Amino acid sequence: SSHIGSGFTSILARMRQVLQRRPGVLLPCLAAFAFLHFLAGWAFLSPSSSVRQEHRTQRLRMEAQASTSTLPEQDEKVLAFERDSIIDEAAKLAESTFPIAPAELIAKAKQYLAYDQGVSKPELLADDFQFMGPVVGPLSKEGFLKAVGGFDFSSAFPDANPEWHHFRVDPFEPNRVWMTARGRGTNTAESASPLFKKPTGKSYVNPPQACSLKFNEDGLVTQYTIGYVMDRSVGNTGGLGGIYGILYAMGKPLPFREAKPWKPSFSYKMFLKLGNLLQKLQKST
Repeated sequence: SSHIGSGFTSILARMRQVLQRRPGVLLPCLAAFAFLHFLAGWAFLSPSSSVRQEHRTQRLRMEAQASTSTLPEQDEKVLAFERDSIIDEAAKLAESTFPIAPAELIAKAKQYLAYDQGVSKPELLADDFQFMGPVVGPLSKEGFLKAVGGFDFSSAFPDANPEWHHFRVDPFEPNRVWMTARGRGTNTAESASPLFKKPTGKSYVNPPQACSLKFNEDGLVTQYTIGYVMDRSVGNTGGLGGIYGILYAMGKPLPFREAKPWKPSFSYKMFLKLGNLLQKLQKST
């Protein structure tokens, strides 16, 4: 680029000398200048593939560093932890051979969610699509579209907002987009679904939930996972995710254990008591 810049400068100086001697060539010189300006801009804006790859790697590394900034350098333990236990996300993504770039993959994830999780645009789903939740699934493409399409959720909760955020591509699975949902809404209207036939007037506030979308090389969704609660103390769904949590908040929990808030089993309680007893005996000896 430095050679291009110096050559460009010398040509301009030569043009200036010609104009001083022959003013009548102003228009041709202006045309030549415009053409040279175009060529210079093309040279600067069209880097080689290796340069583009380097720029992409640097950009990804900067994004990763922004989300994992270090503590003061004098804390050697933290520096060692970052060096040994935290991966270089940008470098990991740069190694990927998956043909769809992270930004484009995230855009495809948002498109899928915008079209009612694919229900309004089934062609976004691959034929081997699977839906998986903590309890529900796997469901096939046909089973998923039938199940989700029959909820009529938006009619029952006109103000519902899933509050999607934190979209990112998995550096270990570069064909996978992770995102987080919270979500809130109020049951103020009737619905065709028997689950929400009559409005309760109650509101739900979901806990944060980890969700993901996997894509094939054609950009079609092959897997959708939702409802994996990240903090069961948040919200009013009893720590439950998905539709089970919303029904619990409405006062209509489904009549099986998986659709109710977690409670320790008798065996687990006995295990904890035994562990506490052994700790006390160990301290006393």
